[in-house]
Amino acid sequence: MRPRLRLVLHRQIPEDELLAEQWNQLVFAMECPEVFYTYEWALAVCRAYSPGLNPLLFAAYRGDALAGIAALTTASEGGQVSFLAGATADYCDFVSAPDDRHEFVQLVIEELRRMGFSELCFANVPSDSISAREITAAVKASNYSAFTRPAYECARVVLNTPEDRAQVAKSAVRKLRRTRTGEYGIGEITVSHESGWERVNAEFTDFALAHIGRFLGAGKVSSLIHSERRSFLLHLVKLLSARHWLTVSTLKLGGRTIAWNYGFRFNRTWFWYQPAFDIEQQHLSPGTHLLCEILRQASADSEIRTVDLGLGDEGYKGRYANSVRRTLNIAASRSKLRSATQSCRYRLAELLKEHRPLETGIRNTISRVMALRAGAIERGFRTYLRERVSRILVDCTEVLFFEWNIQDSFTANMIPNPSSLKDVTDVRPLSMEILAQAAMTYVGEEKTLKYLLRSAKRLALGGAGFALVTAGGDPLHFCWVAPFDGFKMTELDHVLQEPAFDSVLLFDCWTPISRRGCGYYGLCISQVATRLLASGKKPWIFSAAANSASARALERAGFVQRFSLLRKRKFFASRVSISAKQQPESMLDLTAA
Repeated sequence: MRPRLRLVLHRQIPEDELLAEQWNQLVFAMECPEVFYTYEWALAVCRAYSPGLNPLLFAAYRGDALAGIAALTTASEGGQVSFLAGATADYCDFVSAPDDRHEFVQLVIEELRRMGFSELCFANVPSDSISAREITAAVKASNYSAFTRPAYECARVVLNTPEDRAQVAKSAVRKLRRTRTGEYGIGEITVSHESGWERVNAEFTDFALAHIGRFLGAGKVSSLIHSERRSFLLHLVKLLSARHWLTVSTLKLGGRTIAWNYGFRFNRTWFWYQPAFDIEQQHLSPGTHLLCEILRQASADSEIRTVDLGLGDEGYKGRYANSVRRTLNIAASRSKLRSATQSCRYRLAELLKEHRPLETGIRNTISRVMALRAGAIERGFRTYLRERVSRILVDCTEVLFFEWNIQDSFTANMIPNPSSLKDVTDVRPLSMEILAQAAMTYVGEEKTLKYLLRSAKRLALGGAGFALVTAGGDPLHFCWVAPFDGFKMTELDHVLQEPAFDSVLLFDCWTPISRRGCGYYGLCISQVATRLLASGKKPWIFSAAANSASARALERAGFVQRFSLLRKRKFFASRVSISAKQQPESMLDLTAA
């Protein structure tokens, strides 16, 4: 009769070579070993996310032999328990040999119940894992209410037979040929796969910026804006490269990298884990080209049985996959009401997915309500309500327009705090790389991130902007430029006509909150205006009349007020009129319409 398992609880991941070897031996004893279950993965998470992490490492021993590993974490004592790798791994599981899984899972769940944890959340458990049914049975046996729902469908390219390999290779080569010879043929390229620390580290910053830029361009925020996430990936490079499990693939055009895949080769599987590409080269389809190269090489390598395209429902994955692997989220609670609420919420969300217009309407309504709530909290409910009502019924809004004064252009850099400008270099045309750098720099500023998302959308549509940057490339201020004629002013709900030929308008300026009070606004717009004037344009800028601080900053920067537009609203009728402060020759043909 085999001795029963005994549990040992660690509050950190011990940096122990013997434990590492035994742990990874258990991973390879599983029915489907994954790199996400390894000792190195857990150690990288702990190194990157400490001290805010509270690990619960359960090691099970049968006699003196390690028989099970459950790497978990909790937000607080008695709070929710989840997988340690839950936010970083495509798959999560209890690590043990299949024959030990039932006893091991049951023992861990019972111990968590005894320790007083009220909520358990086991995310991304593979549906084909023995653990899926064992976790559900164990939480019920320990008097938790359980709710299991589908999580992700991970697209995969399976290479089990010669026929599979031939078909995948043929499809990849066909797509590669089309990419190279199409309308935007990318010509001579090189593809490489690296696993060493030095070469991967040299590429990492460009990879991170490209990943963040790609997400901004899609209206999303990449996890790589967080320093902890970047630190985690770099720790993984060091730990996995020593095991030869890391594979970072790059596609270069003319010596410049334009696509990356931060991936792994583990247990005969090649992982498409974290791809990125230079969004400014998107027309060349660099991501597609790199993926096809990986598929082509994998199909020719007898050691590779699967190319796993990972989490996420990006549409392109379905064009390559010939199989899927499903994952489950298993939630357990000591409260039957909470478990029932989770179940109802999930089923309602699934029902709404079948009626897209209704789902979109509800989401938009929730967004508007949240925006109203945020405004009421920031301004005070009564003040905010009064402003909203007056804006709808009776409103008077005045916007001042300033022209760049050529005579005063040499005195435009009158900055209140010149000592803070010692690291400023110059004004650069806005690019997705600059926006990505700003997202990393100002990750804690929610309003700045919203501005960057709006800017990325405008940039993708062909808008032109500038950024004031430091010597290290950190953006300090942003400014956009558009033709004056035809500009739609949301403040007035009015379309402008230019006061003189070739007039351009500076608009949507933004200084990150942590950089305000240093004079970057005035310095940036004066330098942008100087550039525009040199190119034959006539720079203008506007400010709300109620914002006296902005008007003063514009005058210090070298702009002179020329006129204002006044919109008067009474109930549903509104009228825009013009008031000229000065009447130079260039203003004679100005109209309000």
